Amino acid sequence: MPHTSRKRTPHHQHKRLQVTDDSGWTHVTTSGKSARQVLRTTLPQESQSHPFLPAEAPSRLTQEELQQQLQRCRQRWEDSDTWKVVEETLRSWGMAVDDGIVCIGMGSPRRTHPNVNVYAQDPVLNAHDKFLLLSLGINVLEHPDAFEKVSPATFLYCPGAEQTHLVQLLASNPAFLFGGPLEDIESETVRQFVKTKGSTRLPRFEDHEHAFWNMRLYYPADLAGNKSDRE
Repeated sequence: MPHTSRKRTPHHQHKRLQVTDDSGWTHVTTSGKSARQVLRTTLPQESQSHPFLPAEAPSRLTQEELQQQLQRCRQRWEDSDTWKVVEETLRSWGMAVDDGIVCIGMGSPRRTHPNVNVYAQDPVLNAHDKFLLLSLGINVLEHPDAFEKVSPATFLYCPGAEQTHLVQLLASNPAFLFGGPLEDIESETVRQFVKTKGSTRLPRFEDHEHAFWNMRLYYPADLAGNKSDRE
């Protein structure tokens, strides 16, 4: 059931953080009181008014090696409990998105349905990222084009989106959202969005536990019927 009686907690501004993994890649995630202090540095305050720069890829990385990394990451992801919960939730609630999938502040999602358009936008995407996304059939857009793709028939993947961007995006009321958590954000737009959704909290992704820390999968409340949200 949608969250209508959750206790409000003090507001905390969520910031984008950089996390470097063992392979040399730098990932972007968001801060919060539950975020793990794992190999991370807060992005400079100037980022609030200046665009992010493309992330620097590991030196001497080739496109072939990048594809191999993708296959390894895909296998670990599909073997994880986190993915199993996402897959089960979407199947249970009969996911139907006519206007496609929009990825904001993301890493490297993959296309899973040949008839659904997938769009990606993030200022930190570099040439390697764009090559990989295009090879997967994902359309890479520049700001603010992806924002304009969001509609009530959209799946919005935004695990690294800033709070100011979330307010803009949720005003379009996407059908599904992967990201958050949204419950403690002090915004009427966000509160109204949460009221109309059910949600499932994602279990920790053991391979990169900081990647989706404490995030949820939100779906239309009318799909949930009388079933309670999954904690």
